Amino acid sequence: MDSTRSLLLGGATFRQLFTTAGNQTLMTGSGSGNTIPEDFKIALMGFAFPSQQQHITEIKMHIGDRKFGRINLEEIENYDQPAIIFEEGYEVNEEESFELFGYVKGPIPTAVGGYVGLWQRIVPIGAAYFKYYDKVGGNTGAAIT
Repeated sequence: MDSTRSLLLGGATFRQLFTTAGNQTLMTGSGSGNTIPEDFKIALMGFAFPSQQQHITEIKMHIGDRKFGRINLEEIENYDQPAIIFEEGYEVNEEESFELFGYVKGPIPTAVGGYVGLWQRIVPIGAAYFKYYDKVGGNTGAAIT
């Protein structure tokens, strides 16, 4: 799973800046159609939410043509380093779309000087398998296409 957004918005990292509350896309595959690149396969076992302040209260995901139900995350505020671990993992094949949606609770704070937004980390738990090292052996933080 890849992010090609600017670094200001959390691109090429699992740290994201949210400037609006409500339902929104949290993580997707790369390229057109939000697909996983060719010669990649992902084993997805869950998601970790290591930020101290939790702002995401619900997630749901789509893998290819399969849609999965919503998962309520409000209870994770009671834990120090919360994570969601699926009973059975999911496999995301090459050239298959992946989308993770979530609900960000508001209100979104505005700091002195006009800075708007809050940061949240969403880290997938699992493994990514690839066929060619040259696709992933580039610069750290660069988008994988």
